Amino acid sequence: MRYLSYESEGKRGYGILVDNKVYPIKANEPDLDTYILRDRLFTEDEITSASEPIDIKDVSLLSPFTRDMNMLCVGLNYWSHADEFSRTMKTSVQNDESIYFIKRVHDCIGDAQALRSRLDLDPKCDYETELGVIIGKEMAPGSDVDESVIFGFTIINDYTSRGFQNKYKQWSLGKSIDTYCGMGPVIVTLDEFENPFDLCIRGYKNGRLVQDSRTSLLRRPIFEIIRDLNQGMTLHRGDVIATGTPAGVAVGKNDPDAFLKPGDIFRCEIEGIGKLENPVL
Repeated sequence: MRYLSYESEGKRGYGILVDNKVYPIKANEPDLDTYILRDRLFTEDEITSASEPIDIKDVSLLSPFTRDMNMLCVGLNYWSHADEFSRTMKTSVQNDESIYFIKRVHDCIGDAQALRSRLDLDPKCDYETELGVIIGKEMAPGSDVDESVIFGFTIINDYTSRGFQNKYKQWSLGKSIDTYCGMGPVIVTLDEFENPFDLCIRGYKNGRLVQDSRTSLLRRPIFEIIRDLNQGMTLHRGDVIATGTPAGVAVGKNDPDAFLKPGDIFRCEIEGIGKLENPVL
């Protein structure tokens, strides 16, 4: 299924997307974030038979998850990005060990919602197109990892303050400015993909292709990421993991004009999920 959150006629809701029609989920939970914590989720037939569809053109999309969260992130997880990052940020990447960090997310933005750039704090506002993985069940440390632990995939734009990232010698501050996370347009369950682990991933700045890769080129594949995180940490249903971005980000170009400015539009695309596009304010 393809889950989404939306606003229609001034009211927020959540549901599934079927043939460009939104079918609201009639449940007691106030949002998609808490709905997926239910013991039993409704089937597609149960949802579509219990609600009147809304045309997708008549809703404003929100981030599927609207809560504040601590997002689990993997850095430098494509060799192509690791190479460009090490050249411009003077960071040595000499082995295949992953870099993990926490991104505090507040005011997560959905498709067509605006990024509020804080160029007063740092003029180097960067983009990062990433595959997002949603954990589907409680995982005590050392749990078995297979497709059953994944609720679905989404698109994430891990917007980043590169000046903060360099200044403070760690990553969380530069990643955690309010609205510096885009997510959406939907969360797609794995059964919707022909091959969920080999998807085209692209990023476009003002319509120009700047990132182009495949998720099969991740340095640390998805199951290994989950195992790494789950070694000593309990993972919860609804936890979100951002799996890293391919080459093409602004910091890799050594050009101040490559960074985002008010008036720019950045679009992320991942095969089988759709597009996540944000104007910059």
